[in-house]
Amino acid sequence: MSTTPGTPHHRPSEPAGNNAYGWKLHPILFLLVVSISLFFAFVVWSTPVMYSSITEWHESWQRVLMSRVCHQQIDRTFVSGGIPLAVCSRCTGIYTALPLVLLVFSFFFTVLVRAKRYIVRIFALASLLVILDGAGNLLHLWQTADLIRLLTGTLWGMAAGLLLIISVTIPRDS
Repeated sequence: MSTTPGTPHHRPSEPAGNNAYGWKLHPILFLLVVSISLFFAFVVWSTPVMYSSITEWHESWQRVLMSRVCHQQIDRTFVSGGIPLAVCSRCTGIYTALPLVLLVFSFFFTVLVRAKRYIVRIFALASLLVILDGAGNLLHLWQTADLIRLLTGTLWGMAAGLLLIISVTIPRDS
């Protein structure tokens, strides 16, 4: 199949010469996304190490920062050494899986670009699972165990990481 621009088999949405080497990660965007995700992972896991009492945790900058994105209900939060993590179990899965997927799968981004439509579907399915589980809990239809919340958060974090990788992938000639 010819990939020369202007030929019948060339897809305008793809760069000429689209093969395993036709794509690259945008270095600045990728570094920014990885740095932010690593920062949030640090915030999540640092509270049990940095604080020795629940009072210190309650006043911590980590709890205050993460309260903008997480309900932080103690009964839905993992505890280490008597100190809760900065977010609930579902958000722990998200903020832990996201940087790991970004770092590991960045080496396979050319494969991910080719699987773009599947990654979008996987992200949509993972989002649906999180929404359904959250809505079921909110409406008191069921009570999900922390391990299941961690699993749904991890799946969503993984899917979001894959989506972010293909979002910061650009044609090599750019």
